[in-house]
Amino acid sequence: MAQVRARGIIIKQSDYGEGHRMLSIFTEEYGIVKAVSYGVKKTKSRSAAASQFLSYGDFNLYRGENKDIMTLNSVDTLDAFYPISEDIKKLSLCVYLSDITYCLLGMNNPDARILHLFLNSIYALAYRAESTDKVKAVYELKLMCAGGYMPLLRGCSVCGGEEYAFDLLRGTTVCRKCAGADSIKLSTPVWRALEYICSCDDKKMLSFNASDDVIEKVGSITERYIAEQTELHFKSLDYYKAMLIM
Repeated sequence: MAQVRARGIIIKQSDYGEGHRMLSIFTEEYGIVKAVSYGVKKTKSRSAAASQFLSYGDFNLYRGENKDIMTLNSVDTLDAFYPISEDIKKLSLCVYLSDITYCLLGMNNPDARILHLFLNSIYALAYRAESTDKVKAVYELKLMCAGGYMPLLRGCSVCGGEEYAFDLLRGTTVCRKCAGADSIKLSTPVWRALEYICSCDDKKMLSFNASDDVIEKVGSITERYIAEQTELHFKSLDYYKAMLIM
């Protein structure tokens, strides 16, 4: 049994019993951990605002006999990214980004790089004039690269010929002859965008210009690549897309 202090961001929340809330906190020191915020739903609870989705700060936690679930004692909030909560499209995208992060990383697996990628994306949505589709596509691909699924984007991985398509199953470019049912044709601008995202410094992952059409195509590829590699369908992605047409 011990007191734990960790800097992190809440990436999931759900009701837990009467007046309590279960939190999934992505911390730098311990990875994604679960903690209960007791009494947080009471009107006079001082922890209510700090126990919300995307609250970022220093969490004071207590680890008891149940090592899988800690207790939240207090939070020194550094940022709550309030502009996101005021935009349903941005908020729904953040739910999806949290879902794929949780899926790829799992519990109790520290990964400072993925945490910083996530924070950079949330910051861009809250305080920079970046489109949601661009942030989505870039984070999807950067997450896959950081998680060990970096695609090979130079030449045909089968015969060495000129690249024409991206093979979702192999995670490589293939030529027209070797392309199969799981391949998506690539234009030069789309290929360049994919290659830049994969190879650039993480801090510069959004520092490129591309047309809306290119971003849309890149996003289609990256979301399908995640679905193919994880073999999962994310309802939060469906919800985000529904919000785009409202």
